[in-house]
Amino acid sequence: MYKKRIVLICPEPIRGCIQGIGIRFIEMAKALGALHETVLWTCNADIPGDIGVPAEPFPSGDQFTSELARTDAVVIHGHISERYFDTLRSCRIPSPPLAVDLYDPFLIENLQYTAELVEYVFYRDRAVLFRQLSLGDFFLASSEIQRMFYLGIMTGTGRITPQVYHSDRSGDRLIAIAPFGVEPVSETALQATDGKLKGQVAGIAAGSIVIFFGGIYDWYDPETLINILDEIIESFPALSVVFSVNPNQETTPQGVFKKIRDFSDSKGWIDRHVFFIPWFPYRDRFAYLRDVDVAICLHKPSLETSLSLRTRILDYMNAGIPIIATEGGEGSRILKEAEAALLIPPYDEQALRNATTSLLKDVVMRQTLGAKGRNWVQNNMTWEKSLRPLMEYCSNPYRASESFVRNEEETSLQKRVSFSMILHYLKKRLKSGR
Repeated sequence: MYKKRIVLICPEPIRGCIQGIGIRFIEMAKALGALHETVLWTCNADIPGDIGVPAEPFPSGDQFTSELARTDAVVIHGHISERYFDTLRSCRIPSPPLAVDLYDPFLIENLQYTAELVEYVFYRDRAVLFRQLSLGDFFLASSEIQRMFYLGIMTGTGRITPQVYHSDRSGDRLIAIAPFGVEPVSETALQATDGKLKGQVAGIAAGSIVIFFGGIYDWYDPETLINILDEIIESFPALSVVFSVNPNQETTPQGVFKKIRDFSDSKGWIDRHVFFIPWFPYRDRFAYLRDVDVAICLHKPSLETSLSLRTRILDYMNAGIPIIATEGGEGSRILKEAEAALLIPPYDEQALRNATTSLLKDVVMRQTLGAKGRNWVQNNMTWEKSLRPLMEYCSNPYRASESFVRNEEETSLQKRVSFSMILHYLKKRLKSGR
């Protein structure tokens, strides 16, 4: 096997504070870089110099053409694919073999925001996803349910044909499971790290009991926790509940976040019992997590919950933190298998009150759940294991079955999707009088 050149194109800005997709692309670049020449293309120019992988802004014109001419495979995710496909078309060059990462089900995720951002968002996302599914050679999903979701769409759009099926009956050469992963950390190393919450954040004393919720997106359910907080504080006066402030608020609606902050402010809890801290750098995550006594991950029942993997859960498990989580979804399945959490029904305040009180009172239970979580995730979901399908594909990249016609200009489906999207948008504008 000779060394390949792999280009990874990340849709999120790579800065000091990165979110799940940015973390995933850096870890993919690290893993692939151990065997191949890799470069990470980003959507921003202000790239930190200490991210650990070669990175540069998305190129254009002659540079784009010359870079791709010597590239063996491309890995892409999300809406930056539109820029990639459009640049290919304008430069009139073919794509190298293309792996499409579908770990983040943005089509379903962004349905949450259509009430605020109008339904045009859905039709835009659908067109982006369908274009990816028609032009990619190999795909990654984060779970079996996600994989079947995408195979269902491919069947409906004509990507799965009798010829394709008989050449690959399992579908493994088309789409594989590559979940999020962890970089294992030992209990010894964790405790040797200086903490950044207790005695460091104003209002969180060294002897505080810390519950960590993290970032608030509109599909999460922090309201159930906030609704019982008065009673929990009465029993545990040294309690501190920590939320994280989203680093990309300009592109992420903040409806639920604002609701929680306003309510906490009205109760006089902010900087006494409820803390909104800046999103911390990825490299500092263990310094924050080592100070957490209990992590709570609550979500609302939805399609998004069924299809998403709560990546924060894996970090909590890796850090040996006991977890309280809502039943349902891939994260709940993992926690149940690992015996690393207390699972409660959606919106069940009494169950959350009982689970929280039990864990805060019982140090041994916390240690037991935390140890089981760490052991399970480090045995089953390291980046090395999670990214194995991508590593195998990039070491021997191939194009999709020739029995599938891959011509975006002539695909009638793409034309229908685009027309539907434009028509819907025009109807919205006419109805609103704009």
